Amino acid sequence: MSSPKTLLLTLLGTVTMIGGAIALRQQSQTVRPAPKNPAAVELLQAHAFQLDEGFLFDWRSERPLVTSGYLLVFKADPELLRRRQTFESVLYVGDQTAERLNNSGPGGHLVALVPAGLDSDGNVDLDPRNTPMWLGTPELPERVDAARIAEESLLAISLGLGLPDISRLAPRTLGGQDTIHAADRDELDYFIADLVELYSPAETELIEMLRMPRSN
Repeated sequence: MSSPKTLLLTLLGTVTMIGGAIALRQQSQTVRPAPKNPAAVELLQAHAFQLDEGFLFDWRSERPLVTSGYLLVFKADPELLRRRQTFESVLYVGDQTAERLNNSGPGGHLVALVPAGLDSDGNVDLDPRNTPMWLGTPELPERVDAARIAEESLLAISLGLGLPDISRLAPRTLGGQDTIHAADRDELDYFIADLVELYSPAETELIEMLRMPRSN
């Protein structure tokens, strides 16, 4: 049986999809192109995580099982970061797509989740300081596969792909000693809620749902 939080999140998504369907009819007018420099994002926070129980990642075609990765906080053009139910500038982190966890807002702050494996020492195998991150061409993230990611990477390189701006990234948020350990995605949602509240406090409904107790 679905938990109350799952049902409410599904309901919220359904309401959003209705608006998305309307927006899709106006796609040619509302979809903005990717920026000339696809790496025009600033990285503010980076928190590694590991889960005891994984979840299926719906933000790429292959839907891999995620048991580890990073929670990232970006700042960029609010219109490019805003989560949509139609075509959007897909957010890429290295050879992965990133899940947009909130709706950005006027401040242009986006909390995102990116899957990553573990290295031989058991740490999350991703270095946010040295991983390309960029906003690609508009697409539905769930249709993006490994081949599309490779194409977008080549396109971004041709347009001047670089590393994200990490000038305001606190060093203490990097490295295995700062890894979040959680039982599953439901428990990880509490940490996600804290980040959304810090950077996009107006999204009170989302924050409350992320903090709803999981069912036993």
